[in-house]
Amino acid sequence: MIIRKVAIWAGIVPVALGATLFAACGGDDDGGGGGGGSGSDEDYVAAICKAGLNFSKDLEEVFKDPESLADEDKAMEKLADIFEDFANDFAKAKPPADLKEWHSEASQQLKDGVKQIKDGDLESGIFAGDTPFPEPPAEAGERLQKAAESNEDCQEADFAFTE
Repeated sequence: MIIRKVAIWAGIVPVALGATLFAACGGDDDGGGGGGGSGSDEDYVAAICKAGLNFSKDLEEVFKDPESLADEDKAMEKLADIFEDFANDFAKAKPPADLKEWHSEASQQLKDGVKQIKDGDLESGIFAGDTPFPEPPAEAGERLQKAAESNEDCQEADFAFTE
């Protein structure tokens, strides 16, 4: 069933965001990269965690009501909308300088995943087992995790930037 594949991928996104996305160590507290970034670590973490928490809540809401999934076409539309909202919220986050390129690539991969859902292509790309995100810079994870420890959305979503 197509919905099952989307649900499996829905479970992968938050895990990938938390464990794979920023799996890194080391770094400094100033956003790395020596300036030029448009966002602080704290603002970036807040935006990503809020997007992740909203995504999780939206998915939980859809899967609470099995009848809402009875019509596969309508269910896929709902799921595509949830993924699209997440992809858009993720893309709007303003990364620190050392994450600008990575963030852009990850945002594009999320948008590609949304397109796959809308096109009904659940056999290739992210649905074929590919990681939904490119590898991030090596020095970002621990620094962002420090910012996440005091963020309520990160705590509620049980979201971490390191393994």
